[in-house]
Order: sequence, then C-alpha cells, then structure tokens
Amino acid sequence: MNSKPESEIIPEEEINLYYFLKVLVKRKKVFIGIFLILFAIATAINLLQPRYYRGESDIINPVIPPQTIVNLFRDFDDAKKVDVFTNTPGAIKSVLLTIPKNTTDRINIVLESDAADAIPQAFQNLVHYIYNLREYREEIEIINKKFDLQLEGLFEAKKANLIFFGQITDLMKKGKISCIGINPADVTKKNADLSVEIMNLQREKVKTITRGSLGPISITRQPSNSTIKQNLIYSGIVSLITGIFVVFILEYIDRMKASGRE
Repeated sequence: MNSKPESEIIPEEEINLYYFLKVLVKRKKVFIGIFLILFAIATAINLLQPRYYRGESDIINPVIPPQTIVNLFRDFDDAKKVDVFTNTPGAIKSVLLTIPKNTTDRINIVLESDAADAIPQAFQNLVHYIYNLREYREEIEIINKKFDLQLEGLFEAKKANLIFFGQITDLMKKGKISCIGINPADVTKKNADLSVEIMNLQREKVKTITRGSLGPISITRQPSNSTIKQNLIYSGIVSLITGIFVVFILEYIDRMKASGRE
C-alpha cells in the first residue's frame, strides 16, 4: 500500500494555503498566460469604446427632497432624453443623478456628450425639466400659498394701521380729540415696521421658491470614457479568477488520471 510522508498529506476536508500556492507555482505559465491573454483582450475592447466629453454640476437644496428627484431619473432611457434635451437629444449619451455621500441637500449631475458645446444647454434643459415636474410644481404651489397667506395678513394690518392713522390725524385737525395718549410717531413707526416685514417676507418667498439653482458646470477639455478604469478593474478580477479556475481544473484532471493509473 502506497503511503506518503506526513509533510505531503493534504487534508481532504479543506484545501490549505500551501496547496493553493503549490498548484499555482506548478502551473504558473498556464495561469499567467490565461490572465494576460484575457486581460489584454478586455483592455483592447475597453480602449476601443467611444469617448465622450463629461460635464458635472450640482443642484443645491432643491424644493423637493433630492432623493425624490434621483428616483424619478433612475431609468433615463432614450425616450426621456428626447423629452428632456429638446435641443440636442442625440448628443447626450448618458445622464447620472446621485446624492453625494454625507449630504442630504445636494444632487450631483454627470452628463456625457459627444459634443462639449451641447453640455451647458443640456444642463439648463435638465434643470428646466426638474422645475416643471408635477411634484416640484405642487410643492412650489404649497409654498406660495403659505407665504401669500402671511403677506395677506401683513398687508391687512398695514392697511388698518394707515386707516387708523388717517382717522386720528383728521380728528386731531378738527380738534375733536386730544393727542394725549396717542402718539402719531408710534403709528408711523408701526407702519414702517410692517413695510419692512412685508419686504423681508417677499424676499424670503423668492429665495425659497427659487432655491435649487444649478451650480458651476465643469467640462472636461478632452473626451474620455469614465467607465474604462472601472471596466479594467473588473476585467482584471475576472481574468484572475478564470486563470485560477483553469489551473485547478487541469490539476484535478491530472490527479484523476494519476488515480486511474494507480
């Protein structure tokens, strides 16, 4: 009965690291060859992929939650591109909306186009489309109503104050009432305070309904393919796994043949 030294015995229940490295070293030419061939083919295919200009910008603090907008653009098919990019839909090759990590009030937008000149207009078209979303318009309407109610109350208060000021001024001129206990300066100050409050509220309204403006746009000077690096990493991993798989298949076949001869 054949026996092997204890140093060469490999437990059947597991393949240890020593055995793994031993097989790879034994068939290193096959492993390296398969890895290089597959990786070279994948690299050539990736390098032949079309390259596009890349534009990037942000929408900061939009009226509706950023996640809602991102979800609406999750499936950006050709039909939606035609609908959004009314000027040059064919030039826009890809659109990606994401929320950057550690933020809740910002949307990052990345556009790829075969023409750099089409990117600025494409961003404007996209923002215009977002502003006209049903969800966006409904939220704007709610905000408008909220501010309009507050402004209406202030305007009514100012109107009542002016009427009161006119009445007491008229009565004082006719000598029907004394100015004791009534200071016209206080009435005038209240009117000025209401005017300032109305002006501030109007500014806040405009600021609120116009928030979510587009930030600066950065455009690459030369066309590139943003997925090449990622694809090459995936290709390298797949080539590595394939090489290991083939090496162990060959080792398994050799062991089976050796067992048959015994």
